[in-house]
Amino acid sequence: MSRFGEKGYYVKENAAVYFTKNMDDTVKWFEDILGWYSNVVERDEQGNGCYGAVFEMIPEVEITHLAPFTGFHMFYGEPAKEVISFMQVQGIENMHEYITAKGWDKITEIVHQPWGGKTCEITTIDGYIIRIFE
Repeated sequence: MSRFGEKGYYVKENAAVYFTKNMDDTVKWFEDILGWYSNVVERDEQGNGCYGAVFEMIPEVEITHLAPFTGFHMFYGEPAKEVISFMQVQGIENMHEYITAKGWDKITEIVHQPWGGKTCEITTIDGYIIRIFE
């Protein structure tokens, strides 16, 4: 029997953990700059976000779990200000144009890689770096 069959489980999805000191500002950035959706699930007594998520898929599809989760789980905490994701997209040029049209300039130019892909990097409002490839 193969190792896959022996272990008795499989991974359905895997998402990065994103720490932020201000979940509302972070959510607004993902919505305004990337065009994503969000859900702040838990707040503390003062109304500050403690747990939430940002995701590219429309909420009506996301909540059904028909497609894998493709966003970030957010928790209150100190941002690491490092690479958080190597995100595969379809339409990297369109994404780049969308982001720059929103006035965000913390995105690199698209680079054609020797392995055949195209990449760029965006720095988020909290200083994380999302590496994007197609």
